[in-house]
Amino acid sequence: MKYEDIPVAEEKELGPLGIGRKPVKDPLKQFNGMVTANGLTMEIITLLLVLPMLRMLYEGSLWTTPNIIFVVALIVIHAAMFAVLRKPWVLTLILAVQVVAGIAGFFVHWSLTSIMVIFGLVWLLAIYLRSVLIERLRRGYLTTQHLGTKE
Repeated sequence: MKYEDIPVAEEKELGPLGIGRKPVKDPLKQFNGMVTANGLTMEIITLLLVLPMLRMLYEGSLWTTPNIIFVVALIVIHAAMFAVLRKPWVLTLILAVQVVAGIAGFFVHWSLTSIMVIFGLVWLLAIYLRSVLIERLRRGYLTTQHLGTKE
């Protein structure tokens, strides 16, 4: 979604300064660039740390080929999601991967599922923050919409 795609709120829902003008930088692009990319990076690093955990827990009994393939596949899937960061549905895709990986993670170890649940909550927070940002844009509450305007 781009700034131009956001419908303007009705007059009674607008902020005290009105709708303002188009921000100099699109906050939705910045949101995707910073929040989503940094979240994916943190999750990939955490998944990389699962590999030594599998090696060390239970005297290495979890260090099996299917478990290693599953974790490496999760890392590759998360890395591949960097290619679609500009799409409006990327947060939904990431959340769907969290749910599927969380369910399948029980077959590897419960700690993998807990990682997916924690990051699933992070992505739910990101979806909420994005909806708040869109609503603030729609009503004209962002400071950058009023910089340089004289009332």
